[in-house]
Amino acid sequence: MKKIYYILLVLFVYSMTPDLSFSQRVLIDQDFENAGFSQDSLPTGWYQTDVDGSGLAGVVWAVRDSGLAFPAGTNPIYATRAFESLRSLTIGWRAGDPVADDWVFTNVLNIEAGDSLIFMMTLGSNSETVYIDTMQVHVCTDQDPAFSIQKLATIRSQDSLNGWEQYSFDLSDYAGQSVCLAFRYYMNTTVDGLLCYIDNVFIGNRSSVGITQNGTNIPDKFALNQNYPNPFNPTTKINFDLAKASNVKLTVYNSMGQVVMNLFNGKKPAGSYQAEFNGNSLASGTYFYRLETDFFTQTKKMQLIK
Repeated sequence: MKKIYYILLVLFVYSMTPDLSFSQRVLIDQDFENAGFSQDSLPTGWYQTDVDGSGLAGVVWAVRDSGLAFPAGTNPIYATRAFESLRSLTIGWRAGDPVADDWVFTNVLNIEAGDSLIFMMTLGSNSETVYIDTMQVHVCTDQDPAFSIQKLATIRSQDSLNGWEQYSFDLSDYAGQSVCLAFRYYMNTTVDGLLCYIDNVFIGNRSSVGITQNGTNIPDKFALNQNYPNPFNPTTKINFDLAKASNVKLTVYNSMGQVVMNLFNGKKPAGSYQAEFNGNSLASGTYFYRLETDFFTQTKKMQLIK
């Protein structure tokens, strides 16, 4: 019993010290909540360009508060959605007449093997009418449409009410290059088009995390489950449940309370998740994994045997 108390005390002390783990490489982790507060603000280093030049003034790519009308005047469009909190990156169908061609670029980044682009997006329909929207994702060597070197995808909205979806693109093909990522709203707005919302943009390396969502059911309580297999060599799976959206930190410690790996540190919507831990670089022994959320914290023990 005294040993357990000692381990928990050490874990608490080390949780107050700087994180010594570098398993997650983060280039951009943008939820847009602090991306300036003017109507047409963008995160620092990002850039938007109106290629068609025919849209109604003020309808360009920008970070906007939910419920904000843009542009002001007769029959305004309202930015009404964010994945979490109050703000998202948005554009409306009045960005072009008759064709909208509008780009928004991240800042230029140095890509390494294992880096990915991950973001949440919804587009296309409102509560009354079904519209079709499309969104292109490009890799560019500079913040200019002329410098696009590859279109990663054209994402088409569903022909029904659209919910938030997560999209992920592996950037390993651009390892060693300096590139920016671009979102292109390219629509014939005389027929379709309504709004596009993008939120929670991540660029970096989460390959060591291997975190996935299990199904679509929302659990009724927070939980951290025992890893399996246990004992393990060298990989094991850790399942946890989130009853509501929360900041999530999943960390592995050794028996001295030292951080050996940060499995995840970010926001997640409500759901059930599975993370894979690889202890190939570690010695045999007892380790502890700790789940910290805004509403729930728990620590469990696991055994690595080689």
